[in-house]
Amino acid sequence: MAISTSNNYIDPRQRSASTASSSDTVFQEACEIYFRHCHNKPYGFFHADLFHQKAARNQIPLHLRLALIATATRYSSCSQWRDRKQSTIDGYARCSWELIVSSQDGLDGSDDMTTIQSLALLAVIDATAGRRRGAWVKIGMAVRISQDLQLMLEPSSHLPAWERDERRNLFWSLYLLDRFVCCSFQRPPAIKDTDCLLNLPSYGDSGKRERALTLKGLLLKGGARDTSVQPGMFGISIALVSVLGRTIRYMMNAENDTEKPWRSGSEYQRIYRDLEYLKVLAVNNSPASTNRAQQPRTRSQMQDCDRERVAHMVLAHTLYHLAHCILSHPYLLGLKMRSAGSAHAPRGWLKDSRAVCVVHAGALITVLVEAKAAGYMPLPSVYSYCILVAGTIQALHLASDDAPLSQSSAGYLKASLDYLGDISELWTNAHVMVNALKLFSHQCTRYSTLLLRDHPLVDELTPTETAICRSVLDYWAMMDPQTPAFAFDHHPQHNHQQDKPANSKADADVDLELLDSSDRQSSLSPSTPDSAGVITLGVAMPQMPVSEHKGLYDAVVSDPDPDPDILIQWPVSPMSPLLVEDESSPRWDWDSELNAMID
Repeated sequence: MAISTSNNYIDPRQRSASTASSSDTVFQEACEIYFRHCHNKPYGFFHADLFHQKAARNQIPLHLRLALIATATRYSSCSQWRDRKQSTIDGYARCSWELIVSSQDGLDGSDDMTTIQSLALLAVIDATAGRRRGAWVKIGMAVRISQDLQLMLEPSSHLPAWERDERRNLFWSLYLLDRFVCCSFQRPPAIKDTDCLLNLPSYGDSGKRERALTLKGLLLKGGARDTSVQPGMFGISIALVSVLGRTIRYMMNAENDTEKPWRSGSEYQRIYRDLEYLKVLAVNNSPASTNRAQQPRTRSQMQDCDRERVAHMVLAHTLYHLAHCILSHPYLLGLKMRSAGSAHAPRGWLKDSRAVCVVHAGALITVLVEAKAAGYMPLPSVYSYCILVAGTIQALHLASDDAPLSQSSAGYLKASLDYLGDISELWTNAHVMVNALKLFSHQCTRYSTLLLRDHPLVDELTPTETAICRSVLDYWAMMDPQTPAFAFDHHPQHNHQQDKPANSKADADVDLELLDSSDRQSSLSPSTPDSAGVITLGVAMPQMPVSEHKGLYDAVVSDPDPDPDILIQWPVSPMSPLLVEDESSPRWDWDSELNAMID
């Protein structure tokens, strides 16, 4: 099959037997790679069995075939095109997009969901390559088409079960994508929670019979909550993303809100309670907790469904910690205190909130780094953003008078930089984030001096410093390779050496080479997993001081192991796309395949 470059129209008559056979081989390998590395990790755009059946009957439209090939390219280890991976991805993605907007297989009267699936895949490609407006447009189109097909409503009971599952999972995956790209200042999501009237995805990953719940039903406001419900890890991830969206709106997009966050009944307190409730559900629904009676399995015994369960488990815990990091980030708290007024804040509330924040930042970094060390590479690009946010929190404490805290922060910062450096082979925007974290770290003492005070002095940040503080919290800004943060001097004039404590454990301008030296040991040293490939999602955090103020946070702040319930073990099969290629696997001739499709 070929695409005419003059009018972007598919001409079936140009399909030769040799071209068809070769293209089918490429697509089959792409499917194998996609469903191993991407499917339900976390986006469940397809019903796997149905997709394979349609593929076998040659019923997958070309725009979706091309979008899937473009997505799978990122995870293939074929060496002959490794240095031009992004150009290969972009070539397939461009052809897919042109088909969608110009052919009858795309927008013109199509009543199936393949256009939404293609647009979602292409949006991820655009966003991570720095084409932000293209990604924004594609997500918007996918949302509108999904609404046109009424995917936000519970599917008719007359539809087959597999079709109902696919519709639910596709919509909720689109919801995830929409919320992730809106982790930003002044960038509202396209899907409103109040419009989501369908049940949460029923993935069957809890090991028990899952209860059909809507998002609203799971997060009912007020009253005692049932911690025995089994919505499954996918459903819990959706609920956590919903609460994360509320956190973004409250902390990053309501700077003039005069509500006092320390008061009972505030949105701040409601968000906190929702997060803790969902954490309990995540623990109760985790695949490890529901399979404790089973014998641990080896890597060779792992199935794709096991990897998908682990993917949603990792996502749920990561989102839980990310929401807490944003809820209590020192810079955002400074903005909130400025607008709400801190004169009547309870004694120690701000100190306790910051202490909780650094604990969650360390736990977030540990979850992702240990998962990676155990052979499971957390693949979604949004994890790079999560690591960046947590890394900035740790950087703020490098100059702490508390020597153990300063040392642990240095270890976490090094782990964050290492993770972003490794993942940058997969995601272009990880390059942006690792540079942004280094830049922020160079100036961390300046930020600490202004932000870690009893009364944060956010107004004394220069416009450049304000832009940096905002950009490292803004996923949308971190998608831009030309983000203004890179125009900033890595050695600002505002060192404020006189404000640095005499026994500070870090210089005003952090020497990042020091973090790489062997004499500065990280408190987070991922070990090689055992023969079963066990992953332990937990960390022994440094002891944090307990404030005289006894409030909502004391249990977390005083507990050296704040997340004992995620010290769970689950065998994970190695999935890293960075492994050397298997000589027995088919090789893709990317140049000839793509040329055959566009000639």
